[in-house]
Amino acid sequence: MKENSKKGEVLRSLVGLNIKRFRINSGLSQEEMAEKAGISVPYLGAIERGEKWPSPATFAGIAQGLGVEPCDLMKPESASSQELKKITQKLINDITVLVNQSAKKMNTIVMENNKPSQTKK
Repeated sequence: MKENSKKGEVLRSLVGLNIKRFRINSGLSQEEMAEKAGISVPYLGAIERGEKWPSPATFAGIAQGLGVEPCDLMKPESASSQELKKITQKLINDITVLVNQSAKKMNTIVMENNKPSQTKK
């Protein structure tokens, strides 16, 4: 997966989990929630799975439909400890991959800079 496509993945997952939890706790089906937010059921499902990021208007519509403030959908406290552990582990794994990639790039640069110059006399 490309580095750019990973950006925001953890936050999307957290928001999706929170939306799903608030929806279930409110006794709403996906169909009812999608109708309240003015979006399709497949789109809501993709948001809940962390696959899609809603526009600001859709995000606000979802929060309003759930009866919460938009910022509540981004709070880690809203997720269960098991879900937080899963998200945290994913974040740690992503950071580890990025650190390793950076270390490899720096090592390559150092090795290239330490090569004896090969100029002809």
